[in-house]
Amino acid sequence: MIVREREEHFVMIEQHQHGHLARDIMAHWKKELFPGLKWRERVLTAIENHDIGWRAFDRQPFFHDKKSAPFRFTDFPSLPKLILYKQGIDQVEKIDTYAAMLCSNHYEQFINGNDEPKAQQFIAEEHSRRKELSKQVEGFDWQLFEQHYALLQLGDNFSLYCCINEPDADKANEHLFFRNGIPSPNVLSGLPNGRFGIHFVDSRTIKVKDFPFTDSFTVQIIQKVVSKKEIAENGLQSAYDHSANETVTLHFSCK
Repeated sequence: MIVREREEHFVMIEQHQHGHLARDIMAHWKKELFPGLKWRERVLTAIENHDIGWRAFDRQPFFHDKKSAPFRFTDFPSLPKLILYKQGIDQVEKIDTYAAMLCSNHYEQFINGNDEPKAQQFIAEEHSRRKELSKQVEGFDWQLFEQHYALLQLGDNFSLYCCINEPDADKANEHLFFRNGIPSPNVLSGLPNGRFGIHFVDSRTIKVKDFPFTDSFTVQIIQKVVSKKEIAENGLQSAYDHSANETVTLHFSCK
């Protein structure tokens, strides 16, 4: 779950909704900046579904007693996270093997450095999965795979920027992840060195320096604004279930 805290509410965005948003954004990526264009749909499938494993968990969110807030994706316990990661990759594999490889690689990045036996087992199993799946993908190329994984990371970051920041936040109040912009992968050519500059022009408009998309476009975020008072009175699940979906429209401007 992606969670923003306000004085009287939590803004809650399900991870798989964030994945849909990531695809909507990257569908506008310039073709000349997309290596191996024939792979485009498979890469977009990975981008859309890179957090599908969170779907069931987010429909019944967990409450972090110590923080008096819903668990965020950043502080969710590691062992349950491994379960949802594996389930997510399994689901994507049923859709597209190449997309599953990309998602597998993506999840592993979050586990690297975790010395718990279950985490190390996850890494070993995902290495084996990718090795076996690569044999099933006609024309597979590891260098191109790394470039496509970089596109997945970009989709994840552009979408997360939209979800984790309050609309119209100035740089000083943006989430720490993005105060210096969005990382620009060095394995892709034609992109700025270091980072993409990005900021809110107003509550509905985002400006990206070195605009990598075909033209200005509009996307939508589905979220719930959940009352802290109702959580205290009825519990998180009840409060979440009774909060209506809201749709927020954002415009990426090239001007």
